[in-house]
Amino acid sequence: MIFSRINLYSELISKQSEQEVLLDQVYEFLNTGAAKDLDIVQRLKNEKEEESSVIRIDKKDTERIFSYETIKKISIRYRLRFLDTSFFRSEYPYAAIAEINAFEKKHGMKIKSFRIMAPAKAFELENINKDPLLFAQLNDNTFYLLDQWGKDLAWYRKILSWPLQNFKTLIITLFIICFLFAFSLPSSIMNIFNLQSEIYLRIWLTIHTFIGLLGITLWIGISYDKTFSALNWDSKYYNY
Repeated sequence: MIFSRINLYSELISKQSEQEVLLDQVYEFLNTGAAKDLDIVQRLKNEKEEESSVIRIDKKDTERIFSYETIKKISIRYRLRFLDTSFFRSEYPYAAIAEINAFEKKHGMKIKSFRIMAPAKAFELENINKDPLLFAQLNDNTFYLLDQWGKDLAWYRKILSWPLQNFKTLIITLFIICFLFAFSLPSSIMNIFNLQSEIYLRIWLTIHTFIGLLGITLWIGISYDKTFSALNWDSKYYNY
């Protein structure tokens, strides 16, 4: 009744029941979210079979879609690896997990295959969490960029990585170094040899310096298990 006395104990019980219903809803929501997050982390860390997802992407999302060849060229250019996420040794930021959750909810499916583009050390050391890009594999030749974290690559990385892209870039780099060395020497040093044509001496010096430097470079590469980016950009093995 409207004018009946208020029993505070009954009010507490009633309010407590309302709170419990609300808390149950919150717990259910949190547990469901935690289960989804755990499932995503497990899928990221477990090696997958070669299996891709079939997903229809909105036109506005096409700026996040990249072909296999595009990823390969960038990986080689900046000396990066593009591997299954099972080889990634660092922890994933929650923002990346949230991006995966949002993507899967939007498209109503689970991503079957993930890839990471990052420097080789990100796949080898537990405490490295540097410059990775997380991709979902849409099919054999198409990948969707889910998230990126860490710092941007240093501006000079492209310069340092260029000689090691392939054998051709190595040869060009070494020849340029030898050419600059031979033609930067002062004429006073060249005149010591008392030759009539200084230019021929500089060309001779360029060629022989190049041969020597190439031999040393190849010896160092073999000794320290180095290889070209074009050969190891998608390799899961240690050599750089």
